[in-house]
Amino acid sequence: MTEVEVSAGICGFKTKIRVEDRKKYNATVTIESECPNHKKVAAILETATINMMDELFRKGKSQVLNACQGIVPHLSCPVPAAVLKALEVGVGLALPADATITFINAEKKH
Repeated sequence: MTEVEVSAGICGFKTKIRVEDRKKYNATVTIESECPNHKKVAAILETATINMMDELFRKGKSQVLNACQGIVPHLSCPVPAAVLKALEVGVGLALPADATITFINAEKKH
């Protein structure tokens, strides 16, 4: 099992992602989130078996991105990318390494 935790940013919502390898680049994903939008995405993906070769290499065929479309209001939310990265690691297509976004300099506008 691969497990990832995401702190999404200023919204303050935390999300936990668990991936179970189902062999031959297939996996299932469980998403537990404080975010009401990602709870909806979790409900869509909870019964899906995701083929990561299709997910990563067939343009327009991402089950994860399709589930998020129209539900997740912020295109810049890091959770969908984290789900894809966890799935990629979970089936052995990538090595586990933390990813970060660090603001070096940013002015508050409000």
